[in-house]
Amino acid sequence: MKRLLALVLAFLLLAGCSSESLAIETLDKTRDFGAFRATAPTVSETNRGYALVRSALSCYPGGFPEQWGQVNILLVSDLTGEEQFTGGHFAGFTRKTDDGWLMVLDAGRCDTGTVHHEIAHILDGILTEAGALTEEDWMAFCPRGFSYGGGNFEAYPDFFADEYAMENMKEDRARTFEEAMLFGAGVYEDKPALWLKLEYFSRAIRAHFDTEGWPEKTAWEQALE
Repeated sequence: MKRLLALVLAFLLLAGCSSESLAIETLDKTRDFGAFRATAPTVSETNRGYALVRSALSCYPGGFPEQWGQVNILLVSDLTGEEQFTGGHFAGFTRKTDDGWLMVLDAGRCDTGTVHHEIAHILDGILTEAGALTEEDWMAFCPRGFSYGGGNFEAYPDFFADEYAMENMKEDRARTFEEAMLFGAGVYEDKPALWLKLEYFSRAIRAHFDTEGWPEKTAWEQALE
């Protein structure tokens, strides 16, 4: 009964943000995801997770999520794996599947920033596959001679959001986009390299997707002010 009530409340929380191409459900038993493992979320975690997804999706232009293809969001608990930056615990991950995208979120650990981060991975995948993002273009915004794979963040504080962003281009873009969504105007005012990264990513989004009906400035573009 508790889980049924949770699912009813979750449906009400997500009303107005769902679509035929976006599905959200909860894990019902322990599951392995290759490099990750998760358990079923509690009722309170489930409600929290749905509310966070609803809040995050409300930040995007109407009709935009429908252009991402099929996105299946799975709410889980105790998401673990091997990762030096998280101590083995994860807030979420996203991977490409045969029918679209799978976004797994730890409903007790994630926040709206996590959802924006994972959405950035989806956008990244779509834009990279379409040729709208290139390694050559992106590396022009990084320090001369820099190679991804970790490093000393203190040596490049104006080029990356944090140490995790130095792992690879995809995490760099996701962390840059996440911060833009969370902090808005002025977030990169004193960090021109990060401003240029966000501007490049934003231009690629505008060029690739149908923007009819979008506001003059989206939530992430407001961070360019």
